[in-house]
Amino acid sequence: MAQNALPWVEKHRPASLSALSEQSYVTDTVLKLVSTGLLPHLLFYGPPGTGKTTTILAMARHCYGAQLGEMTLELNASDDRGISVIRSEIQSFAASQRLFNAGYKLVILDECDNMTKDAQFALRRIIEKYTRHTRFCLIGNYASKIIPALQSRCMKFRFAPFSTQASKEALATIAKAEHVSITDSAISAIIKYACGDLRRACNLLQSCALSSSSDIEDTTVFSVSGMLRPSDIDALLRSVLNDSLDNVITAFAAVVNLRNGSLANIIPELQDRLFEMHLPAGTRGILFRALADAEMSLSLGCSEKLQTRSLGAAFVSIRRENMLMSINANMS
Repeated sequence: MAQNALPWVEKHRPASLSALSEQSYVTDTVLKLVSTGLLPHLLFYGPPGTGKTTTILAMARHCYGAQLGEMTLELNASDDRGISVIRSEIQSFAASQRLFNAGYKLVILDECDNMTKDAQFALRRIIEKYTRHTRFCLIGNYASKIIPALQSRCMKFRFAPFSTQASKEALATIAKAEHVSITDSAISAIIKYACGDLRRACNLLQSCALSSSSDIEDTTVFSVSGMLRPSDIDALLRSVLNDSLDNVITAFAAVVNLRNGSLANIIPELQDRLFEMHLPAGTRGILFRALADAEMSLSLGCSEKLQTRSLGAAFVSIRRENMLMSINANMS
């Protein structure tokens, strides 16, 4: 595939360890283990888009150079989560002879938290059998979904979401390389949308660049991503503080329509806005509990209309108890 045809997230994926400053503690530790010949099996886990796969690939390039293809096997467990991939591809690769390299071979298994339990137990046995010449790097979002027998055989590294500053620098670098003009407020909006997921941020940046014929501004980001503008949230809060229950429900429905028809997508933004306000502890607890209950109910497939009415009723009920006077002061 031509370089210009690649998605930006692949085109600008860091290829060297020097470009991975945000996860330098991982690379520094593992490279020290490599230099001493004491490299253990590895478990990289953390939220999506935090550089887990990129880090191990950059380390493999650093260690193997031109022999990267011969010494590494990369698999995505979500492509085939059954037992067959464990018994065939991994076993075949781990058992093959190393003709001209005395180092460890490396198996990179991405999204291994999606593997079935049977596949994970089979992988444990393969790790035990070929540990003399092969090292495994398991990658997943949730360490809790990986069986304890595998976790205990690996050195674990947690990848935290990218910081605001690191995300800002990465997006600015990509925008400059792609000759895209973007405002600081637009970058801030992308970072808020991505929540530390740099892959998500990069994809949104590319989408905004394709949809805009001029400079990318925050209005472009709001339009492309479906994010609510701060003014939309403020308008909703004014309604729940002053209007009748029927009008509050109508206001919720109007904001949901702005957010591509999903109440679940506006709950986090509403929660963030409420968290910024100086609320009494009791008020904050009741409101967050109502938001959490609605979000859980929606995830279980409950009626969105019913949850919208429930949220509206919760706000109106608290207002009637004179518990939101401080919010009225903040909104004035």
